[in-house]
Order: sequence, then C-alpha cells, then structure tokens
Amino acid sequence: MKKFLTLIALAVSLHSFAQEKWDLRKCVDYALQNNISVRQADVQARLSKLLADQSKMTRLPNANATVGTTYQHGLNINPTTNVFENIDITGGNLGFNTSYTIFNWYARKNNIAANVLTAKADELNIEKTRNDLALTVANGFLQVMLRKEQARLSEVQLKQSQEQLRNTRKFVEAGSQPELNAIQIEAQVERDSATYIQALAGVEQGLINLKAFMNFDFAQPFDIVYPDVDRIPVENLLDLSPQSVYDLAITNQPQQKVTALRIESSQKLVTAARGAMYPTLTASGTLNTRFANNVYDYRTQSLVGPTGAYAVDNLNKYPVYAPQFQVTGIDKVSLGNQLNRYFGQSLGLNLNVPLFNAHQSRAQWERAKINVRQNQLQDDQEKQTLRANIYNAYQDAYSALQKLNSSRKSVQVSEKAMDYAQKRYDVGLLGTLDLITTRNNVFTAKIQELSNHYEYVFKLKVLEFYKGQGIKL
Repeated sequence: MKKFLTLIALAVSLHSFAQEKWDLRKCVDYALQNNISVRQADVQARLSKLLADQSKMTRLPNANATVGTTYQHGLNINPTTNVFENIDITGGNLGFNTSYTIFNWYARKNNIAANVLTAKADELNIEKTRNDLALTVANGFLQVMLRKEQARLSEVQLKQSQEQLRNTRKFVEAGSQPELNAIQIEAQVERDSATYIQALAGVEQGLINLKAFMNFDFAQPFDIVYPDVDRIPVENLLDLSPQSVYDLAITNQPQQKVTALRIESSQKLVTAARGAMYPTLTASGTLNTRFANNVYDYRTQSLVGPTGAYAVDNLNKYPVYAPQFQVTGIDKVSLGNQLNRYFGQSLGLNLNVPLFNAHQSRAQWERAKINVRQNQLQDDQEKQTLRANIYNAYQDAYSALQKLNSSRKSVQVSEKAMDYAQKRYDVGLLGTLDLITTRNNVFTAKIQELSNHYEYVFKLKVLEFYKGQGIKL
C-alpha cells in the first residue's frame, strides 16, 4: 500500500509539473469563448439582429421583375394580337411591378421598434449568460480548491498514522505494548489510505466538472492555480446588507434589463396588432411588354379604282371610285420594335379595409396584450426570485461565518485533546482505539473547517456578484 500511494503521489506531482496551471481569470475567459450556452445566446442575438435589420427594410417599396416565355401549338391566343390563331407561336413577356404601403396605422413602425428592442434584449442576454457562467466556473474552481485542501489534509492524516504505526511497532518489539495496538493502528493506516485515494479522486472529479463548464477537452491535461483561501479578498459581511445589494442588482444585473426590454417590445407589438385591424393604403405601379416570333407588318400601296357601284343623278350614272390597298410585301417586326410597341404602364392606389377574417386580427391583438402581461409577471417573478436569492445568500453567508467560527474553535479544542491523548497514550494511560478516535476527531474538525471556510467565501462572492463587482479570487 505504501508503494502504491507513493506511485499515486508521484503521478500527481508529475501531472501537475508537466502542465501550465490555470487561474480563475483564464478559466473564465476560456469558458466565455467556448461554452455552448454562451455560443447559443450569441447565435440567438445574431438572429434577432438579422430580423431587426430585415424589418427596417420594409420601409422601402417592394419591387419585382418578371421574364416569361411560352410555346403554343394549335389554336391559341396570339400574345401580341389577342386573336385566336391556329399556328405555332413562341412568345413571352417582360414585366416590372412595385408596391409601397403609404399608411397602415403605424403597424410597420411598431413592428420595427419591437424587433429592435428584442435584438437589444438578446444582446444583453449574452451578458447575462456570461455572468451566470462566470459564477458557475468560480464555484467549480473553489470546489477544486476545497477538494485539493481535503486531499492535503488526508495525506497529512495518513502520514501521521504511518508515523504512529512505526513508533508503535518499536514499542511492540520492545515488549512495552501489545501486538493489538499495532494491528489497530495498521487498520487505521488502511482507512486513511482509502480516504486519501478517495480525496485524490475527488480532485480529479472536480477538475472534470470544471472542464465541462469550460467546454475543455477532457482528454487534455488540466490543473489550476491553488491560491491560499485566506488570501482571497472578500468584503465585510456587514457591508453587504441584502436590501442594498438587491437595489444595486436591480440596476446592474443584465437579466432585469433584458426583461424590461422584452416588456417594451411586447407593448410595441400590441400597438402593431391594433394597427393591423384598420384600413391599409398602398400604391402600386407596373411596367410590361410582350413579344412573339410571328409578328409581321404588311407593306401596302393605295390605288384609286372603280368599285362597281354607281351614283345616279337625274338618270345619269356616275361610277364610284374608292382607294384600294394592295399588299406589296411582308416585314417581320423585330424584338426591339415589339417591346417598344407593346410597352404598357399602370399606376394604382389600393385601400384594403379588413371586414372579417375569422377573428384573426382581433385574436392577434388580444394575444399581444396577454403576452405583455406574461412578460410583466415574469419580471415580477424574476425580481422576487432575485430578492429571495440575495437574502438567502446573505443568510447562508452569515450561517457559514458562524459555522466557520465554531469549526475553528472545534479544531483548537480537538488539537488540544489530541495533544493530551498522545501524551497519555505514550505513558500507557490511553488505549489505541481512543487515540485513533481522538485523531479522527481532529481530522473531521479540520475538514469541516475547510468546508465552512470555502462555503463562506463563495457565499460572499455571490453577494459581490449580485452587487455588480464580478468574480475575483
């Protein structure tokens, strides 16, 4: 077992020596760049920004161009003459149309404003996600520090038990103590060895959890800087009254700003939905022309000749002459001339008055008003949760401080009891089991002191975080 523990300690030492140590700032920066939740919030913010930019473009007219071509066989309407002809025709059309909403009771304006506010809210939500992540990483960082200290204490406990076993063996060999004492201490060495191994595993597990928060490659070596917990700067608990922290949190925390923007956005959507229930005035314009492959112009000449009719005047007949046209040639009309000949334009105004659409517009308006109320209730709930979290954090910090002071006294008393117990054991006035129990009490008291100390530091850091000071170790 001793050789096994030596190999573990050597492996841990080499593991720590061969890699760069990460401090909290570096861990947080890496997490902010790689954490999936932050990246998802960033994607959502970019989507909202894209929607807001697109909605702003609705203030410009719509414009569309069309190009079409057809082949007709048999009896069809000639696209250039609109006459039925039983011939093969290849033709087509060109067109351009545009429309613009002149007035729609500010529905478009309010939709744009709502999308802009939503984009701002999603942008702030990135900051909120980053802050939450920083707090989570800091907690994971402190947990690794705590487990490392617990492993150190376990190692010290193990070494003390091993030293006690060596001394007891000497007494047993000298005949001043029974073999049972050595066996009992040897059993304690094995228990301390198991505790030490478990503590080392706890450190690795804490590092794995921290890697998960950071989205760090689990296969890569990783270790942190272990600052002295006594040197971590913390504010005085008396300077962190829960009401003052809450007042600052309402102003500084991005979540409250996000909710306020969402409420304002939903109110704009109510106005937009209301505007959709009123008439909408739009203007439109169209340009179009057409062409075909069998459009011809006929060349003619005019001749004056008798028509075969006569005009009678006092029994006199006079032949009637009239101009007569004679086709002298056929010319195919070019594409350019066709496009110019059949070019048409139109302008129009359209007033759309909604009369009945299965209650959709009114239902949309009512849903928009309910959504405002939902956002307001969510804001109230978040404020209530924030207040409860701050007051609970303060109470937890106060309790942790009391437990820390108590555990420190417990360590002092336990160490004093251990000193007396060791002296009595050395002169044979105390049994081995009693000595082991007293030593375990010291170990338990120190572990509890460590746990309370880290809990106190973290609770204060939570209050500092809500106060808007960030996370500092």
